[in-house]
Amino acid sequence: MLILITISASIGSFLSVIIHRVPSGNSIMKPASHCPKCREKIKFSDNIPILGYILLRGQCRYCREHISLRYPLVEALAVILTLLIYRVYGQSSAFLLYTGLAYLLIAITFIDIDHFIIPNGFIVIGLIVLLPTQALGWLPMHWGDGINGSLCFAGFLFAMGIIGQFILKKESIGFGDVKLGLILGGFLGMELSVLALYLSFVSSAFIVITTIARGNAGRGTKIPFGPYLAIGTLATLLTNLPGGGNMIINWYFRTMF
Repeated sequence: MLILITISASIGSFLSVIIHRVPSGNSIMKPASHCPKCREKIKFSDNIPILGYILLRGQCRYCREHISLRYPLVEALAVILTLLIYRVYGQSSAFLLYTGLAYLLIAITFIDIDHFIIPNGFIVIGLIVLLPTQALGWLPMHWGDGINGSLCFAGFLFAMGIIGQFILKKESIGFGDVKLGLILGGFLGMELSVLALYLSFVSSAFIVITTIARGNAGRGTKIPFGPYLAIGTLATLLTNLPGGGNMIINWYFRTMF
């Protein structure tokens, strides 16, 4: 378990680099991590995920510039999601694939929040992993279910985007979200795609209504939808049952029928 925590925290640290550099077109390999103010290279001991931030008290060792809390947050999020996914799927190919998907969604979430974009490179990576994965049967579903899931997820988002454009007279769901839907639906399958979409829209509606009620947003405020797709997808994956089925879907049918 300690090895899993160490690896996932390190990946979380690398995700922070991706989140910071990819939107601006900078290399994720060089230069080495450094303070954006004084440009001093960060020592290896200071770059230890989570612990380095705590020991430095959130400041650069050299110039005392404040270090964003987002760095340890992303690292902690990567660790937590890894452990939760492991708890559901154990030592399996599904664990590796869904954990990789979670890391991808972490990066997409923060980039979409900052820049309102979902880089095409992430979609390409998702497809490169998804297609052979489905063909080789490494996910707990038939490949045909994955295709139906992709069509369902992306098709619904595309339709909602058209409807939103017609009603609001402006873009409501970007095409980047639709392309992401292709990936998510392929990993989830048809039934779980419906649940993930439902949870995505419910979570977005809750946050938007709460934000508007508190006076922090208005009708013209631009809101990224990628984070809510991530929430819906991860909530769906984490409520799956080891023996098959999903806790939320099971609860719904017990309650309604």
